[in-house]
Amino acid sequence: MAAANRPTFRGSGVASSDGIVIGYIQKLAAGRHPIPERTIEHAGIPFELQRLDSALQKALKELDEEQEHLIGLKTQEPLLILEAHRMMLLDPELIQKVRQLIEDKQINAEWALRQQLDAIGLVFDEIENPYLREKKSDVEQVGIRILRQLMGQSLKLELPSGSEPQILLGQEFSPQDIVTLWRLGIAGIIAEQGGMNAHSIIVARGIGLPALIGSDNILDKAEDGDAIILDARLDKWILNPTGQDLEQYLNFMAAFEVIRIELEQFADKPSLSRDGKALPIMANLEFKEELTQTHHVGAEGIGLFRTEFGFLQSHDMPSHSTEHQYRDYSHIIHSMRGAPVTFRLLDIGGDKPALFQQLSGYRYGGANPAMGLRGVRLLLHLPELLKHQLTALLKAAEDGPLNILVPMVTSVEEMEQVRDIIEACKQTLGVTRHIPLGAMIEVPAAVMIARELATVSDFFSIGTNDLIQYTLAADRGDEDVGPIYSPDHPAIYQFIKMSVKAASKAEIPISVCGELAADPGWTQSFLNMGMDSLSMGLNSVLTIRKHLSHLKYQADSD
Repeated sequence: MAAANRPTFRGSGVASSDGIVIGYIQKLAAGRHPIPERTIEHAGIPFELQRLDSALQKALKELDEEQEHLIGLKTQEPLLILEAHRMMLLDPELIQKVRQLIEDKQINAEWALRQQLDAIGLVFDEIENPYLREKKSDVEQVGIRILRQLMGQSLKLELPSGSEPQILLGQEFSPQDIVTLWRLGIAGIIAEQGGMNAHSIIVARGIGLPALIGSDNILDKAEDGDAIILDARLDKWILNPTGQDLEQYLNFMAAFEVIRIELEQFADKPSLSRDGKALPIMANLEFKEELTQTHHVGAEGIGLFRTEFGFLQSHDMPSHSTEHQYRDYSHIIHSMRGAPVTFRLLDIGGDKPALFQQLSGYRYGGANPAMGLRGVRLLLHLPELLKHQLTALLKAAEDGPLNILVPMVTSVEEMEQVRDIIEACKQTLGVTRHIPLGAMIEVPAAVMIARELATVSDFFSIGTNDLIQYTLAADRGDEDVGPIYSPDHPAIYQFIKMSVKAASKAEIPISVCGELAADPGWTQSFLNMGMDSLSMGLNSVLTIRKHLSHLKYQADSD
């Protein structure tokens, strides 16, 4: 496979998605493409303004098409990123200033847009906050969407004939590029530029495209047609691999396929330890389209259904109509054929600014979104929004077993307020049956008052992702404190154990729905603690069920 007389190079990246691909290189031109710079007569201004408006509408239509292709993914992050781009495209301030440049300077639309993007970029360069400064690239990518339409350009790519996988090399790829390349059938991408939290790599992970970014100098070493191994699982690449490299990776890929086939045998088996102790394994879902896969892996229910995506898809913002929500929730319940479904109430904050603005009506201004107006705090701040969602859930509860989970709980009063609103909604609807209401344990304060919370909750669900983040004061998205964000810190085990004890004393069920639920290293601990269920991403259900089948229950002595 290796090209004749071509040297072998090995390298790595700073961030990746997942997967292994053996294929051939195709390079894309790098750098900023030149744009036409023209002065125009006064009579030509209306035409340029019309071109600008038309390009904007085409860019929005293109974004809609991309979002349609992303529906059904196992994560909502790519859609939230594209929705943030939509908000920027619709920001009247951006387009109005471009229009003003066209009129005042009498220049063509491309030149006016480029000047405005450069001016915005200079403002971002002066921002001290690194998180906000990174938003410069989002504005640039949104501007390029419009520029491409103005210039009649798109990311055009002619793949060589044949079935060999093609791996694209470039300086940088935008989220739009990633989606386009994925739709064209590209097997993987490698970019020289980009960091751990680049939106392009988040999108690549979401769509399952093997990708590696931050791979310095690979463009200088590679030529079109070179063979390459892209190992996005271990963040590395091998250009013009040796025969030994190829043999090793082909064996890896064959072994993974054997493992996949073996795991499928556990799809129709109960979640039991070797000595018969049950630990039901449920699914974390975000999309209705994942329901088929939920049945395929034999998940014993939905332990966490994130409702944010339904709001993202809706055209009924900001309230998102009760009827629209009810249809979605009812469909999910019917699809689960009597298995329990736990719906988490809307959990949104300043970390997702586009959706936050649509729902709340104003832009998030807090310096730390993770500790700001989010979860139940936002819902109680917007009671009409909460009433819409609770009404839809209560109606859907008539169609099958349904639980309601409250996110970001820090006090008994928050649970009582939500329960009061539920009772008011039930009275309006004439609903008399009890609907279980649970508290999400994801803040140290909730752990410390778990016994009190248990008196106003019907169940607990531990969100370990945020629990680790808040306990260790380490942002899980910040690469500089990555080693600190660790579930191995003894405080994490103690907090989980305290929560289990409080639930046991109150005789209410408790589950884990964070990423630790899918960590085989924790399965024995959860089994021994007496955890009632685990809920995880669909890709982990069979792995954990198989692992559980080899364990023996050993009740904790304390």
